[in-house]
Amino acid sequence: QYAKTAGYVSDVKHDIGDRVNKGEVLAILYVPELEKNLVQAKAGLAARQQMKKAADAAVAQAQQALAVAKSQLEGYQADLYLAQVTLKRQEELSAGKAATAQQLDDARAKAKVAQANVAMGEAKVNSAQADIQAAEANRDVAAAQLDVADAQVQEVQALLEYTHIIAPFDGVITRRQVSPGDLVQGATTTRTAALFTVQQLETIRVFCDVPESQAVGVSVGADADVKIYALAGRVLKGKVTRLANAIDPASRTMRRADRSPGSFA
Repeated sequence: QYAKTAGYVSDVKHDIGDRVNKGEVLAILYVPELEKNLVQAKAGLAARQQMKKAADAAVAQAQQALAVAKSQLEGYQADLYLAQVTLKRQEELSAGKAATAQQLDDARAKAKVAQANVAMGEAKVNSAQADIQAAEANRDVAAAQLDVADAQVQEVQALLEYTHIIAPFDGVITRRQVSPGDLVQGATTTRTAALFTVQQLETIRVFCDVPESQAVGVSVGADADVKIYALAGRVLKGKVTRLANAIDPASRTMRRADRSPGSFA
C-alpha cells in the first residue's frame, strides 16, 4: 500500500503476519501543513457563510423597500386622482362663475403637486427594483464564493483522509517498510516504495504460456492443475478463467490465466 501524500509516520497499527480487513487502518501520517490548511479553509468558509447571510439580508431589505415604494406610489396615485377630480369640478364651477379664480388656481397647484409626487413615487419604485437586482447579483456572487470555499474545505479534508493508510482488501501483511517517525513521500509514476504489502492467500492466479500446438485445446472453464514443487509437488485444482486469444509471435505461445484455491497453511 502506498501513501498519496507526504508526511511523517505517527503511528503503525499493524505488522508482518497480521490479518487485516478491507478499509482497516494500517498506519497514520502526520501532515501539519494540511491541518493548518484545513483551519484556514474552514475560517474562509465561515466568512463566506456570513457574507452569504448578509447578501440574503440585503435582498430581503431591498424587497421590503420596493414594497414600501409601491405603497407610497399607490397613495400618490390616489391623491392625483382626487386632485384631478377636484380641478375638473373647480373648472366647471369657475365657468359658471360659482368659484373664484383663487380656488381654481389652488386646485391646479394641488393637481401639479400630486402629479409630481406620482412621478417621484414611480422613480422610487424603479430605484427599488434596481436595488433588488443589484442585491440579487451580489447574493449570487456570495453563493458562488461560498461554494468555492466549501470545495476548498472538502479538498483539504480529502487530503487529510489520505493520511490514514488503509488496507485495500482483506489479506495478510507480508511486508512492512515504515516505522514511527519516518518521513514518507507520496507515490508517483516512478513507483515510490510501498509502505505495506498486503496479499490475498485464499486464491492464487497463475499465468502460463500454452504452446501454439496445444492452445486450440484450451478453453475457459477447463480444469487446470497447478503443481507446486516447493510443497513436495502438491497439486492445486483450478479452472481456466481467461485466454489471451492471440499467439505471441516471438514465443509462439498463448497466455492463459488459471485460478486455484491457495490455502498453504
